[in-house]
Amino acid sequence: MQLRALAGLPRNARNAILMEPLWAIFGTVVIYYAPLYMRSVGLSSTEIGLLGSITLALSFFFQAVAAPVTNRLGRKRTTLIGDLISWTIPMFVWATANSFAAFAVAAALSAVGRIVALSWSLLLIEDVEERQRARVFGIINLIVTVCGLLTPLVGLIIAQHGVTATMRAYYIAGGIGMTVMFLWRNAITQETQSGVAAMAQHRALGVGQSLRHTVAMVAGMRGHPGLMGMTAFYLLTVFIEQLSLFQILFLQETLRFSAQTLSFVPLVGAFVTVLLYWVGLPQLTRMPLGRTLVITRVVGLLGATLLLFVPAGNVAVMLAVVGLLGGATFLTQTYRDAALFSRLPREGTADLYSAVQTLTLLCAIPAAALAGAIFEISPHGLFVLIAVLSGLLLVLALWLSRRESESTG
Repeated sequence: MQLRALAGLPRNARNAILMEPLWAIFGTVVIYYAPLYMRSVGLSSTEIGLLGSITLALSFFFQAVAAPVTNRLGRKRTTLIGDLISWTIPMFVWATANSFAAFAVAAALSAVGRIVALSWSLLLIEDVEERQRARVFGIINLIVTVCGLLTPLVGLIIAQHGVTATMRAYYIAGGIGMTVMFLWRNAITQETQSGVAAMAQHRALGVGQSLRHTVAMVAGMRGHPGLMGMTAFYLLTVFIEQLSLFQILFLQETLRFSAQTLSFVPLVGAFVTVLLYWVGLPQLTRMPLGRTLVITRVVGLLGATLLLFVPAGNVAVMLAVVGLLGGATFLTQTYRDAALFSRLPREGTADLYSAVQTLTLLCAIPAAALAGAIFEISPHGLFVLIAVLSGLLLVLALWLSRRESESTG
């Protein structure tokens, strides 16, 4: 990534972007191979799905207190403490896990990351001008995807030493590397202007008063134009992402692609993402946000439909379709987040953003368990459901775009 892409960005956004690769080189690999790793130590599809729902259920609790915690401790301090609890410790637990119970402990710890999801997002974006926010989210998503280029290398090691041994070593390395990154990033970022104001406001309140203030802000969600519709769009995209947890198992067990072949999936995704970042984003950024959401979901529906027709063992077709899905995910996450933040007021941003996340998690709790149960019965059936929901998401994007046109017309 050229440093000129960071020109004009405030300190926090610039430094958070520079630090992101140190998280992504570990995070992208362990997230991608997690289902295969859990399978390799003996977990069933139902247990893997149940772990996902346990994580979401606990995440719902932590998301509910994310805004008060972030407002009282500050964006910067909350991010450091939360990352150490939700990433450093679980990485070492995962490295030694042999049972469902051990993975459940790691899932409980990682759920604390929902607090960080709020504090880090605000630390990253609060001081950034609205016109630059899609660019910042695009760069972050690009970094995460490009770091997936390590996945084929890890796949080669897996082919030699097996999934279990390789991933145990990688979890240990990741636990050390992420800790260094968290401490370094904390040293070179500063509290946001809104964060300073929120800390001063909530410091004067008791814990109960702080929670009541948050509830009052959330109760006013309907008073912000477009926020409820955008929340529904956000919710459905996350629900689909949770259902898609089993994509790698579908490709390996149903379509018979080897783990080494599947290690090239992130490589294709990275290529598509880089292409979209340099060619697609400059064009899409000139359009209204609503219209960009429509375009991204047309691509997503096309990819979800084509996945159902991938011939077993046909590597070229599989990589092309998964690349299309990866591009749709990159664009959706980039413009979904930018569109959501554009509808949040400057005052109470933490409370309202946390409210969206809380509602999303509440509705997404059953997704992973549902996916595991359906996959156990009919792997193809799960991905038919994903295609249907992708169609529904496109309809919602069309409605949001029309509402945006009416409000600006």
